[in-house]
Amino acid sequence: MLSPAYTCTIPQNNIVDPFCWFVSAGRKMSKHSSFLRNNLFSLIFNSPVALTVIGGVLGVLICSFVSPLLTTKCSSFWVGRPIVAVGTSPLSHDASQPRNMVLKSSRTKMFADMPSHHEKYFYAPCSKNCHPMIRALRVLGWDKVNTIEEGRLIFSHKQANEFHDELKSWQRFNHISNSEAWHDLTMQTAGWKAYTTKTGKWPYFVPESYSLNRDEDRKALSIRIKSGLKENWSVIQEGDKDEAHTITHLAAGSKELFLFSKNQIGSIKNKKKIDATILQSFVCNPLTWKKRKIAIRSFWMIASMDPLIVLYQDGYARHGYSDSNLFKTTKDYYEAPLPRFEEEMLRPYVRGRGRRKFNKDIQKQPLAHIRSQLKESIATLVDAFRSPTTFQPSKLAEDGFAYYVTDSYLDEDLNIWLAKAYNETKIPEDRYFLLETNHNVFYGMGKVLTEIWEKQARGESILPLQHGNGWQLVYAADNSDDNKWMYQYIGYERKVKRSCRIRLIDKDTEEVEYHGEEVMKSR
Repeated sequence: MLSPAYTCTIPQNNIVDPFCWFVSAGRKMSKHSSFLRNNLFSLIFNSPVALTVIGGVLGVLICSFVSPLLTTKCSSFWVGRPIVAVGTSPLSHDASQPRNMVLKSSRTKMFADMPSHHEKYFYAPCSKNCHPMIRALRVLGWDKVNTIEEGRLIFSHKQANEFHDELKSWQRFNHISNSEAWHDLTMQTAGWKAYTTKTGKWPYFVPESYSLNRDEDRKALSIRIKSGLKENWSVIQEGDKDEAHTITHLAAGSKELFLFSKNQIGSIKNKKKIDATILQSFVCNPLTWKKRKIAIRSFWMIASMDPLIVLYQDGYARHGYSDSNLFKTTKDYYEAPLPRFEEEMLRPYVRGRGRRKFNKDIQKQPLAHIRSQLKESIATLVDAFRSPTTFQPSKLAEDGFAYYVTDSYLDEDLNIWLAKAYNETKIPEDRYFLLETNHNVFYGMGKVLTEIWEKQARGESILPLQHGNGWQLVYAADNSDDNKWMYQYIGYERKVKRSCRIRLIDKDTEEVEYHGEEVMKSR
């Protein structure tokens, strides 16, 4: 008899379980051979330990060679453990970090003034929004205190600027005061422009953008308009709330784009500014679900600012949200962790598009392809906005930390496009997988911070990090550019559709017009 821990169940959702297949086949063979039943097969197929080892190895081999030929999904798992799809391996924290890089704080040692009994005290003056972090810290052996003076770790979902002036050198607050540099769309556009001037290359994951209330962008746009706006464009008007925008699409060759161009040239000559408006190239052929764009939410953390350490962690897929407000759901919407999103949508989509559309690596691991772009986008964002005035702790504190999210859209070629970087996030818990997401984010955060702070206290090199728990390094640097490392998606070259046909429907006549044409260009 098999041990209850390894009981095989009836396959569901068209899933083939090679472990159970191997066991059942072996048992059938043992029934038809008294010699085998009494000797070899009897020993193997009734031993839980032997079944675990042999079944696991053969199950992986069977899935690796057979699954490309099957229409069913193939996974190797035992009951009671999570299903891990072939090609989707758990995150390895040290997969992409420079092992030989020595990276220390500018100070010889930190936390010299910290009372010894305050090492694992935290202060969290917030409601249930802080509960995931509080739970994680308590599991890690931390104690909650009632006053800010006692806490080594200060955690709040609000900026709480008054905290910055109250902190002691050994305290660590989870906010920095200048994150507007990338949170505000206008300032973010200005940052990308400056980064492009510095590096000579516009980031591939950011649509071409112009801020209409900045003189430099307006002059550049004037030159661009005179050469002809042959692509499709979107006008983004920022609203009162951070997440709400008004978006108007202007098709190439349309009357609306002609009038917009004419008005812009006139306003530029008259030096008339338009507040908080962004002109951005239209992302062609977005990947959609029920006619709604698919957004990938990713988490990233500034674990230290002296030296600068930035890490990434998987978020989740969000479908069926409003185009102008990613926090407002439509009638039909869907959220899923990325491994499930890969199995339910990415793999069927890639198989449906055929081998000519995607190379073998993307066919095998579409999520790994997307994840690599996400990691590089966050590393590039940090490199672009890193300056003497950003990524700095509070006035009196030696160091600090912070965590953020980015929302990125996918197109039909599985290219990611950065929509926005947020300087504050609250992860809901209305789905079971979000409970697990919260745990992974904050438990791993506590492990990483503890490791870094212990190394800073001893004056040791921060790298390599050992306790990521899902957090992956994407950026590491000291105060100079001589000692810097950032994640790069090696070998990736994007083919961008600079223009495409879009369909516009007249609200009054319901007539359909097509504008634009497809032009392929490598970047």
